[in-house]
Amino acid sequence: MSSQNGSSSSSGSMAQTAEMLQRLMNDLTSANNEARSQAEAHLNHDWVLTQPNSLISGLSYLISNSQDSTIRAFACVLLRRIAFRPAIPMGKSSAAEPASDQIVWQAISEQTRQTTKQDLLNALLNSTPEPATLHKICDTISEIASPANFGSSEEAGAAWPELPAVLSNCAQSANPQLRVAAFKVFANVPSLLMTNQQQHSIEQIVVAFNGAFQDNSSDVRLASLQAAVHFLLSVSNNSSSNAVPAQPAQMVPHMLTVLKLLLQEKNETGLIDAISSLTELAEDYPKYFRGVLPALVEFCTLVAKSRNELEDSTRQASLELLVTLAEVAPGMVRKYPEFCESTIPVALQMLSEIGDDDDEEEDQDWYNTDSLEVDDNEENYVFGEQTMDRLACSLGGKQVLAVSFKYIPQMLSSPSNTAKNQWKQKHAALMAISAIGEGCYKIMVKELKPILEMILPFFKDPHPRVRWAVCNAVGQLSTDFSPIIQKLYHDQILSCLIPAMDEADFPRVQSHAAAAMVNFSEDIPKSIIEPYLNDLFERLLKLLNSSKRYVQEQAITTIATVADSAQDKFEQYYSRIMPLLLNVLENATQKEHRLLRGKTLECATFVALAVGRKTFSADVDQFVRLMQNIQQSVTEPDDPQASYLLAGWARLCKILEEDFIPLMPVVMPPLLQSASLQPDFAILDADEDPEAQYSAEDGWEFANVGGQQIGLKTSILEEKCTAVEMLICYARELPSGFIPYANQVLDIALPLFKFYFHEGVRSAATISIPAIMSAMKKAIDPSNQQQVAELQQAWNRSFQKFVDAIKTEADEAFTMQLLNSLAEAIEAVGQGCLNGDQMTDVTETLVALLTKYIQRIKERHDLRGSNGGQLEDEDDEEALVEDEAIEGATIDEIGRCLHAIFKTQGTNYLPYFENQLLEIAMTFLTDQSYINNPKEASSMGKQWAICVFDDLIEFTGPASSVYAPKFFNIMIQSIIDPASSDIRQAAAYGVGVAAQFGGDSYAEAVAAAIPNLKALMTLGDARSEENVYPTENAISAITKILKFNSSKVNDPHQLLADWFFALPIANDEDEAPMTYSYFVELLENNAQMILGLKPTGSNASQFDLGNGISPALAQCVSALTQVLVTDILPTDLSNQLVNVLKKLMSSDVSEAQQAVLWQNIPVENQKILKLKGFF
Repeated sequence: MSSQNGSSSSSGSMAQTAEMLQRLMNDLTSANNEARSQAEAHLNHDWVLTQPNSLISGLSYLISNSQDSTIRAFACVLLRRIAFRPAIPMGKSSAAEPASDQIVWQAISEQTRQTTKQDLLNALLNSTPEPATLHKICDTISEIASPANFGSSEEAGAAWPELPAVLSNCAQSANPQLRVAAFKVFANVPSLLMTNQQQHSIEQIVVAFNGAFQDNSSDVRLASLQAAVHFLLSVSNNSSSNAVPAQPAQMVPHMLTVLKLLLQEKNETGLIDAISSLTELAEDYPKYFRGVLPALVEFCTLVAKSRNELEDSTRQASLELLVTLAEVAPGMVRKYPEFCESTIPVALQMLSEIGDDDDEEEDQDWYNTDSLEVDDNEENYVFGEQTMDRLACSLGGKQVLAVSFKYIPQMLSSPSNTAKNQWKQKHAALMAISAIGEGCYKIMVKELKPILEMILPFFKDPHPRVRWAVCNAVGQLSTDFSPIIQKLYHDQILSCLIPAMDEADFPRVQSHAAAAMVNFSEDIPKSIIEPYLNDLFERLLKLLNSSKRYVQEQAITTIATVADSAQDKFEQYYSRIMPLLLNVLENATQKEHRLLRGKTLECATFVALAVGRKTFSADVDQFVRLMQNIQQSVTEPDDPQASYLLAGWARLCKILEEDFIPLMPVVMPPLLQSASLQPDFAILDADEDPEAQYSAEDGWEFANVGGQQIGLKTSILEEKCTAVEMLICYARELPSGFIPYANQVLDIALPLFKFYFHEGVRSAATISIPAIMSAMKKAIDPSNQQQVAELQQAWNRSFQKFVDAIKTEADEAFTMQLLNSLAEAIEAVGQGCLNGDQMTDVTETLVALLTKYIQRIKERHDLRGSNGGQLEDEDDEEALVEDEAIEGATIDEIGRCLHAIFKTQGTNYLPYFENQLLEIAMTFLTDQSYINNPKEASSMGKQWAICVFDDLIEFTGPASSVYAPKFFNIMIQSIIDPASSDIRQAAAYGVGVAAQFGGDSYAEAVAAAIPNLKALMTLGDARSEENVYPTENAISAITKILKFNSSKVNDPHQLLADWFFALPIANDEDEAPMTYSYFVELLENNAQMILGLKPTGSNASQFDLGNGISPALAQCVSALTQVLVTDILPTDLSNQLVNVLKKLMSSDVSEAQQAVLWQNIPVENQKILKLKGFF
């Protein structure tokens, strides 16, 4: 880009230049597409590229001198767009070519910049533009003054030094329009207020703002409030303290005065803008509102409940401010009990504002609609429901439930026959219960019975919209309280919900009942759903004959979910449902039936999965043909069948297994295309209407970023995410068929680690890598060097991508996903998968994370140090606790990575561990001096270190004994550590692996651990929920000592007795198999010795059943049956246990003794044993 033409126009005087630009601008706004396109090309090639100085000067001249407000406003827009776009260097012939690092404003001459700035100030000070034009002039001034275009605020101030003084004079001008203009620029560039900042200048700024809040002009008061908000944001953003600055905070009470005056003046547009600005402040720095919370709650609830006086948007904005505070500062809000007392009644009131009060025709339209696509997101009742949900999730049940249920019973008792709108109260109450379940879970889960008794009678309410609402409530409660509500209350719920599908006169109620059935049926045992299948299936078949397509679609979705839950129990209905589904796929080919076909395809695949390949085999060829036809018919990007096809093919793959391979060439090309989709973007000015060009119905979502609206077409992202997830399915289910596509999928997936537009896509991409590695490993021939090399090459690429991503990732949650997937990938590739450089790289990466974590622990300790271990501010403390939880989960994943490395590298990893990780592990194990939170110390430090040493012993065996003097005695003491059951479990497990894998070098050490192991497994509450896993790991550890490493045990026979009478292991499925294999081995080889064992201690009497039954026989029966009723043992081992038990019961055991032994088994266990066919 050249600056040689300076500020003089190459085509004559500035007036001539301006005249030429004005004609060009007229063409740019032409309704004629061809004229507009030519004008855009002329602007880019003949002005931006060749004479930018003349262009910028001409536009600023028009802004300052034109008498046409439209031209002045458009000139502002063009100047901003052009001046701050990337500059095109000289020699480039096209604006489409790569740009330089400079923007146009930086590339033009200094003289042009000075002229432009002077023109803008002239336009501001010496003319009387319309407000809309003045706003654009202010926006242009703000853009030029923004620190974003300079290295710092200081550089920005130096570039336009006179601007702060000019704006200060404007803020004190007698002209209210200039006062508004000054505050608008200050709002856009708050750093202008802080030029040469000193403490006294902040005080002066606060005084000035407080004065402006009292201005006679409503516009000035609003503009000053908006500027003050951005000033507060700027001050807080640049502060190193969590506390809000004291002097600036003094403005907040005066801001509320602005709100009150706007309300008095009935300036609702201004009031919404003011409240929205305060909401922006609340989102980032809620503590500014601590001192004014009572007054703010009083004002906002007054506005929100003024139904007949104010617009809905005004009422919603006021309540939104309060809900935002509850979400970002729940601790602060909880300390003001009147918050919920004031806001919840208003939210419930809004929930009841549904439809027009006297519009019976609207009700009929609702009942008989042919489509459920209703845009009601801005309605009060939707906002009220969302408010209840958000309050419950942020404040919890203690705050929300009691207040809510002061009103809900009254609302539910509203008489239906005295006023025709009373149904709205019931509807609102039921929707409120739906909304608060998730957030109030801890309390409501204990009150499910009375809540259901309260709401289920409304299935018989005379008003259909109340019946719809109770379907909604039951569906949402089924999701929020799954699986408890299904297990305990299935009969009460389904006896109401299934008959609700009979409401043929009210198809929306029918459809919603079927939808609630989906919520109820997801992820529940088939034993619960089985007794209801006949009634349910008959009703769903009837819904398929409905005249409403949405009822048919919902029925099909519900059948799919029920089939998925019922599994093989659904086989009896296959012959009736599959022909109907195939008929829909064959004949419902019209465009309006695309969604129906997609749901039908989904249903058919779920049914096929449920009943199995044998039953489905007769229809599989026809079904595959129909799926191929549908795939060929999908030509439009918004066709809903596309996503159903992606998932449907994947389910079909699970059914057909290897026989699916011939279909891979059909399935993979469109799937890979979907996985490769790139999002569509749009960038609009702040005052442009996105809906004019980018409809939300088409999947567009916009967000305000830096004064512009950034749009993203999210519907594409969902398709992309689904496609990547389906690729994972093929890699896992069909490795041999996936191999031809493995490298291509890898090329797609690896770059998606940094696909920041959609977390689901990023997550699926990382999960795909271990699946791809596993598929490649399973499919290769180890003797084929080319295949081995291809796997190694793919793994090397993937490994490096993981490590690089972990090093730079800022999101803790995604870091966890990366670590988890890296660990799985290492295990998938297997033994020796890491070379020396890779072991160094991954170790350094993990050490960096751990070092950062230790530093954060110290920082939290310093924050809490003077406050008795907890911050005074509840919200700050909650934030720290949340940080601890996230970081604790992160180091768990680091431990998972180390587990995978030790497992696959064994002793080869010891030098890397010793050089970099041993010291950190010992720090976590021993040095708790800097940790001031006992919970953090126990759950995230010491336990992690013990688990690392467990892996060290398990996978390096005797070689690990070199390090044992450092840690093993601490491990033994940790078996009885009172701080945490997790520590006790990890320590007991560690002793077990030392016995099993450590060899002779650990013999004395494991023998020394026996007293603590016995103490752990004989605790009074050893079988409590908290202690059962540590107890069972202690029992397992003794199993391993007895079996593998008992040479240094003083009294093996007594240890055997102690172990035997401590059984069973009935929860830990990892530890149970070895212990019971050993138990069976003992019984088969030396039953008499086992049956002669005697219990000791205070619990000995529990094994005395009388009738000549030995305590050992009683314990044998008890220990064996308690594990047989679970599903934690392999089938062959369970069968061995049954045979041993039957043999014990039949040899020298009388019928009377057998009866006593059987009666000693809990009744519920007796039922399960019979049901399993064991007895």
